[in-house]
Amino acid sequence: MKNILVIRLSAIGDVLLTTPVLARLKKEYPDAQISFLVKEQYAEFVEASPHADQIHIWKKDQSLWQIRQSIAAATENFDLLLDLQSNLKTRILALFIKAEKKCRYKKPYLNRLLLVYFKRNRYVEKLKVSERYLAALEGVLADLTLREKVTLKREKLPRKIANFAEAPTVLIAPGARWATKRWPAEYFVSLASKILEKHPAAHIIWLGGPGETEVFEFLGRHPYLKRHEKRMLFLAGVLSVGAMAALADQSRVMVSNDSGLMHLLSSSKTALIALFLSTVEEFGFYPLSEKAAILSASDIPCRPCSHKGLAACPKKHFRCGFNLTADAVYASVVRHLLPET
Repeated sequence: MKNILVIRLSAIGDVLLTTPVLARLKKEYPDAQISFLVKEQYAEFVEASPHADQIHIWKKDQSLWQIRQSIAAATENFDLLLDLQSNLKTRILALFIKAEKKCRYKKPYLNRLLLVYFKRNRYVEKLKVSERYLAALEGVLADLTLREKVTLKREKLPRKIANFAEAPTVLIAPGARWATKRWPAEYFVSLASKILEKHPAAHIIWLGGPGETEVFEFLGRHPYLKRHEKRMLFLAGVLSVGAMAALADQSRVMVSNDSGLMHLLSSSKTALIALFLSTVEEFGFYPLSEKAAILSASDIPCRPCSHKGLAACPKKHFRCGFNLTADAVYASVVRHLLPET
């Protein structure tokens, strides 16, 4: 097998969860060129993969035919086309791309619908999304057991940030695209205050994307935290993907909402505490790291309200967020801050 095309257009977490599949394909076919088609705004996450040889970027103004022509100009015929987006657009595109074999990810639409709207759980086991991606390669790969993790290249951290992170550092990612996946900002304040008050040597680095400046400003000016401003660093849209992965490696423990950034952080061997609010593990989007722990509120009958998150709580109470206390999260964090005995 010489030429492979993988298609996953969006979003951050979904794209990052393809990297175990890329690693497996490269292991099985080391001489193959792996091409990857992705939307322009998510290209940097594919560029950080050590196993993607060529990246085709689908720009906003490009038609389906134009991107097909662009791919064909680079590689006329593929040995394998793997569609991990599996929507109408990519299915149509796949029809017009020459490939000896075409495989497609099968989304569990019915199971999602039953769990979200009727609270009937038909998921026999909690398969990771990367496992479901691999299952699409039945007949291509003899072994479909997932062993790989999210794999990203590392980049050198700026000296100021690297020096700051030499202290016992808690890396916190307080953002997420959807409101029902964001733990309340006040709870992050409470968590950070406990860490800074009870662990005088600890530092906190707040990590996020360029669209999360509002919550970062709230955290930075909060009176409970402002007194510790010299022990905190705010990095919103500052670091590259590879540098964020390197920062995760240098941290003592990480806390993140269920977000795309959570999957980036899971490429590290650093302990990761993932906060799952309105979503559940059955959907498969939980971190692949063996050192990841998932925390969520118990006895929330309306959970999950969506498989990907919503702009607001449909019930108006957001108990899945408010019932997960700062004390519970701190109890998980402190285990990694205490000296080993």
